Amino acid sequence: MRRILLGLAAAVGALAFALGIRRRVVLRNLALAFPEKPEAERRAIARATYVQFARVIVEFLLLPRLSADEVRRIMVFEGWENFETGKARGKGVIACTAHFGNFEVLAAANTIAGTPITMVSRAMGRSRFNDLWRSTRAKAGVEDLVVGRGNVVRGAIRALENGRVLGYVIDQNEPSHHAVFPTFFGVPAATSPTPAVLARRTGAAVVFTVAIPIPDGRHRVLIEGPLDVPDTGDKAADDLAFMQQLNDLLERRVREHPQCWYWFHRRWKRSGDAPASTPTSTPTSAEGSPV
Repeated sequence: MRRILLGLAAAVGALAFALGIRRRVVLRNLALAFPEKPEAERRAIARATYVQFARVIVEFLLLPRLSADEVRRIMVFEGWENFETGKARGKGVIACTAHFGNFEVLAAANTIAGTPITMVSRAMGRSRFNDLWRSTRAKAGVEDLVVGRGNVVRGAIRALENGRVLGYVIDQNEPSHHAVFPTFFGVPAATSPTPAVLARRTGAAVVFTVAIPIPDGRHRVLIEGPLDVPDTGDKAADDLAFMQQLNDLLERRVREHPQCWYWFHRRWKRSGDAPASTPTSTPTSAEGSPV
């Protein structure tokens, strides 16, 4: 049944691409990131992204039906020793990830398999789909720490003290004036410095992790780190340098597996707000105006 549903999901994803749902945004993002690639190759990546995203939704919704043993069988870990090294420091672990592969399965599968995850997330609007998404997270044991003024640090510290791993998605556009602007594919991207701030305040270890789908239906989970926040005395510069390191790690994985990143969202929405000293690049394709 799982294979049948995943096959249907792939067909729905291909149909969504053919119908043009957010296709313009996806193709602009791809032109911005890969101006050197021919248009036909970027369109092929775009189509594969839609297929991958549809499969992500089905996999995540089916996950609570699986036993812990079944979950362990679909996860292939590389670099687990890096997580253990960070955990051994005794201050907790912040696992930075991105909208890459099935990051929701990554969080839920680790929780089901015995490593409880608390995800830092933004409030979702009320809808049946969003309610279903939150409910599925809860059924898998993933705790939501919804971002709100003044509650992130307190909630994060409480989660770390309770032995939970704090999951943080680093590639969301940060709308507030607290944003730092590391480059992503050479273009400034408004980014929250929260992982750097939390690591400095709590002493928690930071690892970077993504889950890459493999053809047999399993997920290859890569864990890198622990990563240390620089300590030069200039907190703003240190935050920027640390978030640049994380963005560089993500960019490397996106270049390796471009269909796995979610090109649907406007990652470079605030690139024009970056400090003048931040290097920028512009797309050369006619499809690729800044997003």
